Amino acid sequence: MSNSKYEITDIAHKTYPFLHRIRALQDIGDWAKAGDLGGFVESESNLAVDPDDAAWIFNDAIACGSAYVDQDSILMNDAIACDRAYVSYGSALYGSARVENDAYLRGALMYGRTRASGCAQLLCGADRAEGPLLSGHCQVFGTVRGCLRFSGSIIVLPHEEISNDLKDIAVHISDGGRRVLRSKDKDILKPQQEQSPQAKKPKKRGMER
Repeated sequence: MSNSKYEITDIAHKTYPFLHRIRALQDIGDWAKAGDLGGFVESESNLAVDPDDAAWIFNDAIACGSAYVDQDSILMNDAIACDRAYVSYGSALYGSARVENDAYLRGALMYGRTRASGCAQLLCGADRAEGPLLSGHCQVFGTVRGCLRFSGSIIVLPHEEISNDLKDIAVHISDGGRRVLRSKDKDILKPQQEQSPQAKKPKKRGMER
């Protein structure tokens, strides 16, 4: 596929001259206009070239090596995707977040100085429900799935899996422990089904004539 989405400019990274800035050749999603400069890539193999894919790299963020960013995902600030990392399904990296080795992000958000390394997997829940959010200095080497919030210096070890596929309950895991974040609607009682105002009440047995 020819690349009508962006071009790789001659503007080299000051520290890593093998990386070059990208420039949008068209409007990309709601966040980049034709002519806007983006972050740095090593080659077109690092960022989706499909003109309908709003995946983008901003600021001084980097995608290099065999890392790949697609499906409306974004890298912001000084975030890095390197080695063979795969950032997909609307994932977003901010601050100095970093995904490396064979890490896979599917609908996840990373902030601060968080890391996803080794064979880490950060995955959205069933039916593309809300995905994990990492902030602070958290590091993930295992698997986290669903509506989970990690903050502080939490470490998820290799082969460890933490999952929450509930759509209306989030689990916040921090250095201080774990707590449940419930949706306000969760505590409101609702009828099982709406009853039509014209619906007649059934007669009691023994009353028929």
